[in-house]
Amino acid sequence: MRNIIKTELLKLKRYSVIKAGIIMTILSPLLSLFYSTANTGQTWTFDYYMQQVMISNCTLFFPIIIALIAGYIITREYTDDTMKNIITIPIPYKQLLSGKLVVLLLLTICFSLVGCMIAFIINMIVGFPGADFGNIFNMFLRVIGANIGVYISVLPIILLFCCSANNFLGGVALAFVYGYFGTFEGTLLNYYPIKASMILIDPNCSAEYGYAYHIFPALITIILALLISMIILRNKKKELGTLTVAKKKKAVRKKGW
Repeated sequence: MRNIIKTELLKLKRYSVIKAGIIMTILSPLLSLFYSTANTGQTWTFDYYMQQVMISNCTLFFPIIIALIAGYIITREYTDDTMKNIITIPIPYKQLLSGKLVVLLLLTICFSLVGCMIAFIINMIVGFPGADFGNIFNMFLRVIGANIGVYISVLPIILLFCCSANNFLGGVALAFVYGYFGTFEGTLLNYYPIKASMILIDPNCSAEYGYAYHIFPALITIILALLISMIILRNKKKELGTLTVAKKKKAVRKKGW
């Protein structure tokens, strides 16, 4: 497993999708800053700004980022036609897929750190009050924790849709809709994985709308999402019919006149 993870990390420098992920990560705190200038009725502090960054991450950006990068790094073995070389090594497909998912988790944490740093720099420029060391450290942990929750929430979609070279973009689109529904409010959203990711970190994430959420049902929801992902991964098999990319046939020139 260690060698698989190391190899996947070395491959990342060739993937342009990582740059796209970084750009989308930077957009999240910028979009939250736009909200701060548009909503003049709210007193903005560092805590409140970082809470908006966390909500923006969980509902708009990170479901797409995680699903897009997952589909890309998994299906590259087929689009680059390297799977035939990998299968000569006695590595189970489930183990190979697990290594890629671990790398995806590490990328999620790295993107979270990048987003937090950009948000901190923006806060220093704008000057929202309350940016002491304790609040900064606490909010970094909360944003990273919420994004890890989103990673767990999106795992079933990744394993069901993003492992196919032919339709992983459909999984990305589904992840976008999946995250967008997390912007809604209501008691039943205690059991919605994306919303549960935010509730676990901040049960008062929607107090301004008059809703009070609870940690226990949110925790059960995230655990169930993780268990479902583990069951899917355990039964995952390489499907040659859906995990191959069709190649264009060369036209054969006729001989003679």
